[in-house]
Amino acid sequence: MEVSPEQYNHIELSEEETAEALRLARSKKHYHIKEIEYKKSLSKTHEFPKFTAEEIYQYFKMQYVVDEVNERVVTQIAFYFSGDSRFDGDLNKGLILFGGVGVGKTSLMTFFQRNQIFSYRVVSAREVETEFAQVGDVAIDKFSVNREIPSNASPFGHKVIGYCFDDLGTEANSKHFGKEKNVIAELILNRYDRHLDRRSTHITTNLSVTELTQAYGTRVTDRIKEMMNVIQFDKDAKSRRK
Repeated sequence: MEVSPEQYNHIELSEEETAEALRLARSKKHYHIKEIEYKKSLSKTHEFPKFTAEEIYQYFKMQYVVDEVNERVVTQIAFYFSGDSRFDGDLNKGLILFGGVGVGKTSLMTFFQRNQIFSYRVVSAREVETEFAQVGDVAIDKFSVNREIPSNASPFGHKVIGYCFDDLGTEANSKHFGKEKNVIAELILNRYDRHLDRRSTHITTNLSVTELTQAYGTRVTDRIKEMMNVIQFDKDAKSRRK
């Protein structure tokens, strides 16, 4: 049944009632607009910065020397941290850098620790060992999982970061109140068993594969191979330290 507006002509509203009706209508419209804006904001995907391998390579060159000693390694790592298919390995794994003392492994991984793929913190194997000696298994638990960070702490929108364990082989078996453990071996096995994103774990070492096996055991080196891509500096690469 269609209702004609004239049928309501006999209804009179006071000024107060008219004002209240207008206020309610405006309020309803205001909240309706805000609701639409909120729903639109939820549907938007925040865009985080993305860099190509070439851009990353150039940024690295601004701070460090790139020459015949490290050019191949820097190029591969730039491919890796840009998610470039030209990377000679598995983009879903972490990295283990092999190389002699002073060739620049730590500098490389420190430069790349804030990256668009999976950021991480560089921590030396000696630091992990020292922390275990002070607080025991709490240290192993700490480094066996990824670390939560504030939502605004990463320019790439990361909510958790991983670890790069630097200079494996420079630490010794550590003791906490007489309890001795191969701390690095245990936390690597823990990270593997917990099925963490493999891109969240990296390693640098001066040791050879044989020396790694002697220091940490076959089980650990097998897990490292499963979790990480091997990047090797040339054997004749000279130290950059003066």
